[in-house]
Amino acid sequence: MRTNVSKDTCPICIEHPLEDSGKISDIAWVQCDICAQWFHSQCLKLPAIEINNLHSYHCSDCSKIHGPSIQSRKSKRIKTKIDYVALNDGDVFAVDKSSHPHVPSFHEFPVDANKYIETKLDKNPYIHICHELSKQFALQTRMEKPILVPSASLEVVGMELPIAKEEITLDFITDKVGQDEPVEVMDVLSQQGVRPGWNMGRWRDYFQTDELSRDRIRNVISLEISQVNGLGDAFKRPQLVRDMDLVDKVWDQHDEQKRSKVTKYCLMSVKHSFTDFHIDFGGTSVYYTVCSGSKTFLMFPPTDDNLELYKSWCLEPNQNFIWFATYEKSIRGKRTIPSEGFKVTLSAGDLFIIPSGWIHSVYTPEDSIVIGGNYLTLRDMRTQLKISRIEKETKVPSKFRFPMFNKVLWLSSWYYLNHKEEFLADINPQEQLDRNIEVKEGYATRSETAAIEVLQSLIDHLKSHFEISKTSQVARRSIPTDSIGRDVVGHLIKLETWLSELIPICK
Repeated sequence: MRTNVSKDTCPICIEHPLEDSGKISDIAWVQCDICAQWFHSQCLKLPAIEINNLHSYHCSDCSKIHGPSIQSRKSKRIKTKIDYVALNDGDVFAVDKSSHPHVPSFHEFPVDANKYIETKLDKNPYIHICHELSKQFALQTRMEKPILVPSASLEVVGMELPIAKEEITLDFITDKVGQDEPVEVMDVLSQQGVRPGWNMGRWRDYFQTDELSRDRIRNVISLEISQVNGLGDAFKRPQLVRDMDLVDKVWDQHDEQKRSKVTKYCLMSVKHSFTDFHIDFGGTSVYYTVCSGSKTFLMFPPTDDNLELYKSWCLEPNQNFIWFATYEKSIRGKRTIPSEGFKVTLSAGDLFIIPSGWIHSVYTPEDSIVIGGNYLTLRDMRTQLKISRIEKETKVPSKFRFPMFNKVLWLSSWYYLNHKEEFLADINPQEQLDRNIEVKEGYATRSETAAIEVLQSLIDHLKSHFEISKTSQVARRSIPTDSIGRDVVGHLIKLETWLSELIPICK
């Protein structure tokens, strides 16, 4: 029997780890489905083809009690796969390994936005439909709902891909990324990262394995490709995204500290993959291009009640076992559940824009490859700051938050202090052009009111961050004094003076 051996360490070569031998560059792993111990397939002398054909691997210790490993059945009948150590933290349940426990509830959710896809823009109660996506369109609609561009024309939406969408396959991606490149693989049942980690070659082999032969459902949703030659560098984001990306505008390209790598992701999901409810880090907006396959989203808008419920749900000790869509909590003395939710299914070729702060879960009806990314905007500053506070209150680890978020905010304050004429325009230029038509003279437009609130929220956050920096080196290092100057207090005073000047103009 094995004793005192980490589940993530191969017990066969523990005295002379295979990784230290330098003889094998592509080390593969296999996990016992009973005890969850990981082994090097090379140490077990199991070839890749045999591992791919395993329905369930049982190590030598477990096979004495549970019988030998089980080969995949090749019949058309799908055999239910059972996981006896499900989800996490040692909670033992017998669940179907071919589907996350929340998927039935996902399918049963009654509201389907696709029924309205063919209706006119002003008749669709859930999403905006357009074919010529532009910054003007997004700001006219105020991005209060997600935007769907069906069968998006790359030329029309101002996007470029290295090759045609339908030609972006796992083989193509692996060739560009490199099969030895580490990749974060998520176990769908536990919603946790797989340990030990995988490389791109192993992920490709798994993805291309027959559905009936996959031992469990895994998902890749965090492979950032912006610096990958022939892939990320040959891919241009939609024009709307490039026009609205706050970091694009305020980050100095000559800064020794490179900007956050969050702009271009490749998401690769096998059939039945499921990602539980979440809000994208830092309240970022998201663009989402389906190259192949399909995706179904279940979404809730970032209303005050929905966000309060989301925060409470995140703090539940048994969160993984609670279906957020029916989660009930008392808010301001009233029993409340998430409201205004709906589902929308994307097909190959569709482009989807998710506004800031939307709470959503995602199901994959068929093997899919998606290219997308995240971006901050000026107009969503208040929501982004609200989500940032929720992340802190729910103790989201720093590695899962927007990188260098506070530095971006300081740089934004400096940029707009020196380019005041762009501030209102970047919140909603169309409304400024229509000001004389939409409102009576002497009254603020909706965007002008929003501008005051955005600037006030930004100043409040920066003042709070500056106080933290007095005792925190991490916070202090995130203040870009090479741009705003060493007189941080003076910079904050200039911002408050600008705010006091803006208020009378906008009233």
